[in-house]
Amino acid sequence: MNENFKVVEFKGSGLASPGPYQEVALYVRNLLKCDYALVAIPEKDSIRIQAIAGAEPETPVNLAADLLARLRDWGPIVVDDSRMIAAPVLQGSHIIGVLVGYSGQPGTFTADDLGRLLEYGPAAAELLIDAGSGQTRTNFSTDELLHFSRLITIGELSACFAHEVTNPLTLVRGHLQFVEESLPAGHPLRINFEVIDRASRRIEEMTKRMLDFSKKRTKRTEPCDIAEIISDALRFIQPYTRSQFVDVDVQLEPEIPMIRMDRWQMVQAVVNILQNAADVMADRDRRCVSITARVDGSRLQIAISDTGPGISRVNIDKIFNPFFTTKGERGTGLGLYITRQVMDEHHGAIDVQTSDRGTTFLISLPL
Repeated sequence: MNENFKVVEFKGSGLASPGPYQEVALYVRNLLKCDYALVAIPEKDSIRIQAIAGAEPETPVNLAADLLARLRDWGPIVVDDSRMIAAPVLQGSHIIGVLVGYSGQPGTFTADDLGRLLEYGPAAAELLIDAGSGQTRTNFSTDELLHFSRLITIGELSACFAHEVTNPLTLVRGHLQFVEESLPAGHPLRINFEVIDRASRRIEEMTKRMLDFSKKRTKRTEPCDIAEIISDALRFIQPYTRSQFVDVDVQLEPEIPMIRMDRWQMVQAVVNILQNAADVMADRDRRCVSITARVDGSRLQIAISDTGPGISRVNIDKIFNPFFTTKGERGTGLGLYITRQVMDEHHGAIDVQTSDRGTTFLISLPL
């Protein structure tokens, strides 16, 4: 996004502005139950405000310009202490509009809200195209829309699934302990109960991780140990890397100082990179991820490397773009985009080095 963009006023005034643009703005406001919602159209060197819902007619442009100035890009993103949410409206890979919601209360918007806004994107695209250039409708197929909807649903249901597993698992473990205590020492069946006990403890640990990872949190920075961040990410993704037969090697420089950051944002960023690494090595004989961390002057340098086939020159400039994916239906194209957003939020940077022997993501964070 160009920080010096020019805001161009929409035709009409506030809520009185009729047509598809205002219809979209009103829908977004109702969808998110927020104070204000606006629709803007990116142009070459400007952003054109087409409609705003929720503002007084005499001040909508100033308000909209202020909201847009708080965005570093067009999302999908939740910013400003979770008071602002934004998502692009796409036609293919091109951004044809931006949907923005704003609330006066911190902590208003969550990942669920972002999912709902993204799910509305294809419908909004059709309205914006009809209202603007008169071009044909977007090329999203029914299967693509259903797939994206399923991904959102899975994310929303994962915490519920973990809750539902916990209750019967507690019952199973209680009865298991009762039966095991009833068996005399040395009974041949005791070994079977030990196997069941280990398996149930593993399920219990996995559900706890899912619940912990899926909690809604307001942004909060605190001094964090990078070793714990990496450990949390590895524990969460361990079932996935284990199923893919991925070896993980961690080499951390001793006595790395604590860094002030949002713990769970950083865990999410590392998980995104690790999951991608496991995916790209699926067809390789050697599957290894190495993680190193060291202090370089006033910055912490983290390198996460895989032994995959590397990233093609055609795709290298696109990997941090929202919705870009080479995984087909298995990918959302949001993992690396969100990871870069996390680094930006922490005044850090992320870069990539790649060859046919593997890829390394380089993270740099200020101490």
